[in-house]
Amino acid sequence: MRIAIVTSTFNEVGGVEIFNNNIIRILRGAGHDVSRITLECLDTKPEERERERVLGEYFNRLNNEKRYDVVICNGEFGYSVNHPKAINVFHGGYYGYALAVKDLVPEEITQERIRKSEMQRIAAEEKYVVTVSNFAKKMLEDFGMKVNQVINNSIDTSIFYHKNLEIENHALAISRGKYYEKGFDVLKRLAEKGIKMKLFSNLSIDLPNVENVGFVDNRELGIEYNQSQILLFPSRFEGGGLTNLEAMACGCPLITTPTGYGCDIRNEIPNFVAETFDGFMAKYLLVTNEREKYSEKALDYFNQFHNPKDFESKWISLVESI
Repeated sequence: MRIAIVTSTFNEVGGVEIFNNNIIRILRGAGHDVSRITLECLDTKPEERERERVLGEYFNRLNNEKRYDVVICNGEFGYSVNHPKAINVFHGGYYGYALAVKDLVPEEITQERIRKSEMQRIAAEEKYVVTVSNFAKKMLEDFGMKVNQVINNSIDTSIFYHKNLEIENHALAISRGKYYEKGFDVLKRLAEKGIKMKLFSNLSIDLPNVENVGFVDNRELGIEYNQSQILLFPSRFEGGGLTNLEAMACGCPLITTPTGYGCDIRNEIPNFVAETFDGFMAKYLLVTNEREKYSEKALDYFNQFHNPKDFESKWISLVESI
């Protein structure tokens, strides 16, 4: 089959791009011809508010020539895509995102996210809609959108897997991008309470108990998960959150928030999820004191709910049967 993936850019760093790379690897491994269609394919750079429409129209023209069997669109980038076998994947929803942090960011940012949420609603029309989590499904349905299927994300276990390494005396924190959205302010408060932390971020915390590292290659990050006592991930909004999956695949316990996969994790391992700052502190102490036990729980959870083989089989089945 000839398959197109319509998404923002080759150069995006984050969960969506990791998802795209995994899907391409899986589908090519199943013998399919997969092309990635992004803004870099365009002759001229469109205005910010026109990106989704222009890229979708570009795909439609290209499809007249290439005759793709299936197209996979990421969120709002399905906005003007016209194809009888179109899958629209949602890693979250802008409406829920806007509401989650509206009191912490400027009003113009909230309004732009609400505008994009309407674009996502239109993008999903007459497409087979997939979300990467139950949380994202509920979020879209609350906004009036139909969801056909949930396929939990997984990660590359050739990079992220459990190793018997000596555990070092620090927590791991990964915070990319936005200060309040990813809970960087919470990380700072935790560090101020004396938690020794190794921080991988474009931001920094100027305290003697914090080692500011910046970003590293994923293979190096896999080692870090295996050596750290715990992952602290106080994000205020996630559609899914690959960081949590990477940690658990390495047997690294975590404390996260009830958003994205945190909602499902809470049902199975309540001590991995906290809603308040005091909750983070209390569960940090509890989990690190029984690190070996919670390491096993993390691995078991990942293998049960985010198994890479399940992820691969569900995506291959969907693409080949739609």
